[in-house]
Amino acid sequence: MITKLFYAVVIAVVLFSCHGNVKKDPVTDTDVATTFIRAVLDNDFTTAEKYLLKDETNQQYFQSFQHQYQSQSADELGKYKSADIIINEIKPESDSVHLVDYTNTYKKSEKNNLKLVWVKGQWLIDFKYTFADKQ
Repeated sequence: MITKLFYAVVIAVVLFSCHGNVKKDPVTDTDVATTFIRAVLDNDFTTAEKYLLKDETNQQYFQSFQHQYQSQSADELGKYKSADIIINEIKPESDSVHLVDYTNTYKKSEKNNLKLVWVKGQWLIDFKYTFADKQ
């Protein structure tokens, strides 16, 4: 009897612990923005690219940004990786366009902007917007 109870508890623990490790894709504008920003700060451009609006200009900006970001020193990349995200504002421009003003704890004085667009049932990053005022 005790053996059966022990096995039942072990099976329950294993099932519940496996369920807790399932990683869900971000759905909301805030979740997509923070997932994208976190991936960039962590130097995980494969994950970040999943949330990028797929067009030629976005791809070019993204690749250029990735190259520039990854050319920093290991110390600098480590500081970004340990930084926390600070979302200053999420401003809906319309039902399908939201603007995100954010920074991070490593470089608080640097304000950054992202444009999220609702395309085919998901929020994506329109990276062109980030560079529009820097040209």
